[in-house]
Amino acid sequence: MRFDNKVAIITGSSDGIGKATALILAKEGANVVLNARGEEKLAIAAQEISQVGRTPLSVAGDICLNSTIDQIVKLTVEKFGRIDILVNNAGGSSTVRELSDITDEEWDATIVFNLKSVFRLCREVSKIMKSQNYGRIINLSSLAGQRIRCEGSYPGLHYSAAKAGILGMTKNLACTVGVHNITVNAVSPGITTTDRVYKRWQNRSPEEQAKIIASIPLGRLGTAENVAEAIAFLASDSASYITGATIDVNGGYFMG
Repeated sequence: MRFDNKVAIITGSSDGIGKATALILAKEGANVVLNARGEEKLAIAAQEISQVGRTPLSVAGDICLNSTIDQIVKLTVEKFGRIDILVNNAGGSSTVRELSDITDEEWDATIVFNLKSVFRLCREVSKIMKSQNYGRIINLSSLAGQRIRCEGSYPGLHYSAAKAGILGMTKNLACTVGVHNITVNAVSPGITTTDRVYKRWQNRSPEEQAKIIASIPLGRLGTAENVAEAIAFLASDSASYITGATIDVNGGYFMG
């Protein structure tokens, strides 16, 4: 029970990596706070998680809005009195090849969703963690923030910029909050078999799929659970002397 009575906020937790992380933390004793935009999927996830641990607190809403972030923090503190773990998992990408195809509106929306929302949550939650003199922050980056395959399809420039920004922000924040016994780390997944990512994978040609698999030393795509286990490790006291680090969970496809 690595997380007995710990309180963990996980964004984007109605499915995929976020839900897998919430399940692991709940199984090991954590009180989990779920967030996603879709209320129906969030309710289904909450029911599934309640069967393995404590009943989660669900806060539906768009993480791009300050009001949603304020609500998540407020309701968590009201219900549990503290915040021990923050997993900034929510994010999303689009496929854009040419810089000229990206509108100002699309750039802004992608940066807000993938980077600014993380900054805002870190800012508000770190206030609570400082008062406790304890905290674990894990930010989800992406292979797209470190390596771009120039052949085949690849994420948009704006998504790569946001996910690279996560890595810089993680290191900077780790420097400033370490004195308060708060660790800040990043997890950078490769291609995983979550619903959203796997749909894009299936749109690739069989030849392109085979070429990618051949370039992964472990010879397979990752699962949400593979990534969630890395997140759980960084959230645990076993990682209490690790901060400012990035764990790459990609089967060896990229070795930083």
